Amino acid sequence: MNGSGANVAGCAGCAGKCCRSYAVGVTIRDVRALVEGTAMRPSDFLRLRDADGEGFRLRPDGPAKEVYLQRRSATGACVFLMEIASGNARCGVYAHRPLVCSTFPLTLQRGVVTTREDTVCGPGSWNLATMDLPAYRRDLTRDRSARAEDRQVMRAWNKTIDLQGWNATPDDLYEYLLNCPLEVAAEGHED
Repeated sequence: MNGSGANVAGCAGCAGKCCRSYAVGVTIRDVRALVEGTAMRPSDFLRLRDADGEGFRLRPDGPAKEVYLQRRSATGACVFLMEIASGNARCGVYAHRPLVCSTFPLTLQRGVVTTREDTVCGPGSWNLATMDLPAYRRDLTRDRSARAEDRQVMRAWNKTIDLQGWNATPDDLYEYLLNCPLEVAAEGHED
């Protein structure tokens, strides 16, 4: 799950712990890349989950929802995790994976690229000196921008739901995410 392929050693013996442990929240750009790269329908790999704060609503004054990758009920793993012999696992959509996956296990803290402290594989599993930190910084910045863009789109969706008194389905939302304009949201506004 590394950004630019610079830390292959961290994932070489991977059993897919991160893909089994984390709920993967995706951006609109992630959804579009997955649909384009897999030819799957969003309902084949997405699910809605109650949001802690702001989120997409399916009806006026309804609960806020966040968009996540589905998990396999039998294993708890991400829907795209491919089990390989010998206990190893790999991402089945690696070239199209969400930005949050491609930047794992890194984060930006006060503008500095650093290893997340909450990784299931442990802090000693990653060596920053062997990683392409400028590429990770670029991808982490893109992910932040995409999430800010999502907030703008989410607010427009919720406004439409409220004004029209519409009771939407998850498929209605997914269709909107595939077709809504993103240029308006890309003005660089971040909350």
